[in-house]
Amino acid sequence: MAEAEAADSADSAELSENFAEDLATRVVVILQKQMDPLIGGAEAVDYVYETCYPDHLRYYFDALELLHENNATEKFAGLAWNGLINAAVNDKKLDGLLTNMIEAALKGYYALEKPDVELKGKKFSGYSAIMAMTFIKMVENNASNDDNCAEIYSHLVRQEMEIDAKAQQEEKETGHSSLPSLQKMYDDVIDFLATRSGFKAGSLNQDNPYEFVGVLLEKLRGSRRYVMQDVMNQRALEKKRQLEIELENQLAGAEEVVMAAAPFTEGLGFFVKEKRYNYKFLAVEKIRMTLQLLGSIAGCIYFLLGYMNLWGINWIDGVGLCIIMVIFSRVAGARSRFQYFYPVDVSKELEQNSTQFINVMRHMSKDQLEQFVVRQIKVDRNQNFLSMVPEYVKYLYAIMPDRKNMVITVDELSELVENSEIEVAKQLRGAV
Repeated sequence: MAEAEAADSADSAELSENFAEDLATRVVVILQKQMDPLIGGAEAVDYVYETCYPDHLRYYFDALELLHENNATEKFAGLAWNGLINAAVNDKKLDGLLTNMIEAALKGYYALEKPDVELKGKKFSGYSAIMAMTFIKMVENNASNDDNCAEIYSHLVRQEMEIDAKAQQEEKETGHSSLPSLQKMYDDVIDFLATRSGFKAGSLNQDNPYEFVGVLLEKLRGSRRYVMQDVMNQRALEKKRQLEIELENQLAGAEEVVMAAAPFTEGLGFFVKEKRYNYKFLAVEKIRMTLQLLGSIAGCIYFLLGYMNLWGINWIDGVGLCIIMVIFSRVAGARSRFQYFYPVDVSKELEQNSTQFINVMRHMSKDQLEQFVVRQIKVDRNQNFLSMVPEYVKYLYAIMPDRKNMVITVDELSELVENSEIEVAKQLRGAV
């Protein structure tokens, strides 16, 4: 900040104290000397470009302010700005002059460099007043100049929206904004013109001398709406492009999709085995528990025979045989004895393969995943498990951590599962 102030002090030292006044006088002389306002405006713009561009354009607004202080010279402020727009059409070097001029005005507006101007009891920024009064004089000189006013005003709206967007981003990142809490300059200009166009007639036949300002006001309001909508559309398009780029960077590559085929196929096989694991386990458990129960029942029968002293078995033999049969059934029917009959638990292998595929599935788009599943349905190795493919896809989604980070949505995944069921039905009909 200190370096900027030092630079401004150095620039001011190089200029005369009456630089703005001399600039205003020179512009008036050039415009008076030329009979054609277009030629005079072009020469005045060239002079401003040579003396003010790019570091001293704030003095140009001081010169315009001086021109507006005198009724005899205020029309030259309008001629000067009108000449700027007309000259910029044929002179490419002037393309940046208007842009830098608006930047200087916005910088001075937010820095409160000029005192407020009061109009009909309302206060407006000095920069807004200068711009609005110059617009009025441009239209007073020639009603067709309202298009040039709209072009200058459009630059103001566009540039101030860019500055405001940067300030909002800065506030989001740092917690504070570099712009003071002021009304937008383009709104301040509109308010000034609206106040100027207001008129209370003293009689029924009295015309409003500022009626043309109202027409200009509507022209500028239309330009403001158009520019703001255009800027918002551009931002939305840029945001969409950025999201598309981010999505493209997130999507799984072709090589990753190809490499994910093996874990999917292996995982599907393990999923089917794990799905059938409980049924087979329960079937073996039923047999084991039945054998244990039969041994215990036999022991109880021997105990009863001994207790009743039947078939030559006394109660001591009955108790002994009962204990032996119970112990034998527990030992012979232990799980360790049936370990070869139990199904193999493949939950660990299923988890490993599923995790490998989930890491790729998370970054796959709907089209990628749908095409991948269709290819898997047609793989020979998966023909015995076709009916389980849609269920396996739902299983993968169910065990996926941080599902919110998936590229596809839940609705898209549901649609994909429904389509996969249709593809499975087609494949089964074709196999038959």
